[in-house]
Amino acid sequence: MLWNQSLETGIPAIDTQHKELFRQIDILFDQNNKDRVPQTLKFLGEYVEKHFNDEQLLHIKARYPKAIAHKKMHTDFVAAFKKMKQEYDSGNGALTVLLKINRAVADWLKSHIMIHDKEFATYFKNLEK
Repeated sequence: MLWNQSLETGIPAIDTQHKELFRQIDILFDQNNKDRVPQTLKFLGEYVEKHFNDEQLLHIKARYPKAIAHKKMHTDFVAAFKKMKQEYDSGNGALTVLLKINRAVADWLKSHIMIHDKEFATYFKNLEK
């Protein structure tokens, strides 16, 4: 999953975290890193929560009017990710679950960044003016 400039929000801290998420997803699905799947999944789960918490703190500081709805999206994603990770950890169809995680994470991240995070970034940058 390649990072590109169209995914930048213009908020350096958020963009740096997004880039790291994409980098970790690439590690997860690189065939040369099969032995790293469990630790990468663990890292992704922890990092996503940290990233979402950092984002939500910015929402609170900025008094973002859509903060509650945005937080709900984050909460729903974390719950879905944890469920998929548990499925993977159970060993039942690990490859299928890994592909499901890839699709879900990639699709969700891209659409979430392009729509919701960019919407917040616009709001946030307008506050700084």
